[in-house]
Amino acid sequence: MDISRQVFSRSVRMGISYVIISVIMGTIVTSGLNAAVKFGNLTSTNGSTVNIGNALGFLIVPMGALAGLVITTPVYLLFVADKNAGVLEYLLAVGMNQRDLFLGYLKASLMLSLLALAPVVALNLAFMNGGLSQSLLVAGLAVGTGLADVALVTVLMTAFSSMQRKPTGMNSPVGITIGVFLLMPEVFLLVLLGPAAVWVDGAVAGVLILVALGLIFSLDRLIQREKLLP
Repeated sequence: MDISRQVFSRSVRMGISYVIISVIMGTIVTSGLNAAVKFGNLTSTNGSTVNIGNALGFLIVPMGALAGLVITTPVYLLFVADKNAGVLEYLLAVGMNQRDLFLGYLKASLMLSLLALAPVVALNLAFMNGGLSQSLLVAGLAVGTGLADVALVTVLMTAFSSMQRKPTGMNSPVGITIGVFLLMPEVFLLVLLGPAAVWVDGAVAGVLILVALGLIFSLDRLIQREKLLP
């Protein structure tokens, strides 16, 4: 039984403002950074030219991932509402287990994240800064990092909420803060290393998804069924 489509549609209706803001944010940030790449040559005081365009182009990776994270906030809020209303209890009664439930909300988060990342990818390919290969690389890293970050934060936030006795609402700023904290090393390393930090971006995404997968496969043992009851 897959509940991800229902969770997706209900989350969009519940938090349409988050959806709109995230799509606009991704569009503006990507357009701004791509435009800045064209003016990325700076002249220092001694007359030498410093090219920061490539580094600015790669900043799309963590910034695009952030837009993909913000848009998933309604899923966390819906999880709390469903727990309080007894929806999770009903789904457990009809044969789903803890992992099935968490995967349903996780898939919905990933689908919402792709909705915010779509304009990031499209605009990055439209500007084609650095050529097709670099544009595809940046777009791929933004999607990979964003989905990995969303996967980990979704698992952490829903698991935390399920362990609260009577949650009245999920602290979504905490979830976003966790996601931003996970993305900050990429920002600093891109500023320091420029495009050479591309390997760090890939490594960070890989580590995040491995940790998220480890938590997902451990949910049946970590979270008891009773914790999902109202």
